[in-house]
Amino acid sequence: MSASILIAAQGRLSLLSVAAGLAMTALAMFGFVVNDLFDYHKDAAAGVRRPIAAGELSIRKAVILAVGLLAPVFLLSTIVGSGGKVLAITSLGLVAYSPIAQRYPLGKGALVAGLCCSPLLYGSVVGGVPCPWFSYTTLACFVFGRETLMDAEELIGDRLAGLATIAAVLGYRRTRGIGVTVMFLSTIGLVAVARSNAGRIAATAMLLCLMCVFVWRGLSDATRIKLSRIPMLVGAVAIAIGSK
Repeated sequence: MSASILIAAQGRLSLLSVAAGLAMTALAMFGFVVNDLFDYHKDAAAGVRRPIAAGELSIRKAVILAVGLLAPVFLLSTIVGSGGKVLAITSLGLVAYSPIAQRYPLGKGALVAGLCCSPLLYGSVVGGVPCPWFSYTTLACFVFGRETLMDAEELIGDRLAGLATIAAVLGYRRTRGIGVTVMFLSTIGLVAVARSNAGRIAATAMLLCLMCVFVWRGLSDATRIKLSRIPMLVGAVAIAIGSK
């Protein structure tokens, strides 16, 4: 998303956009490793086959991997030359996410939604292109809906870990319905507010991709959640085009 915002702003692929995109990608990878480190007990109890929980990657090596991912983030930020504060704050947020989510599980979806807005903010700061409020709102709502759907799919594991998530409070069906509805409403909202023809086409493509994810028969919710990354990627492009 950071790279696409810069490419849209500059009208071309540049070293700046590549460096910004790689910095935020490495930071996201760091966040996933840190999350798996904090959650490996829960993942192991739920039978989730992630490398740390499955014993395929030791905690020591996972910590080394996390540090190894964080180092190039700030190396690349020196090439970019701006937005370092956004990267630093996002890093702290990623480290704090799992402890906060475990302590306040009802609010973890909102926290993830906020963290997922950081690539948009970073690209905006680096490119000097202000993004309209609806870009952040639609992105945050989509991510919140997706996280709510994930809570429904991970209900059994979260209950075993003693986490009172939204799904534990509202139940599987209601939580799933809320998650899917919010994802669709946020996508429709992005289509409705798109200002340019290119942005409208990209947002419509996002909506069609999302429809395919949920209309496709025989898929488990876990698979639908994974496939929802495709419309989310298309949405990032739609937001970038709309921010030009």
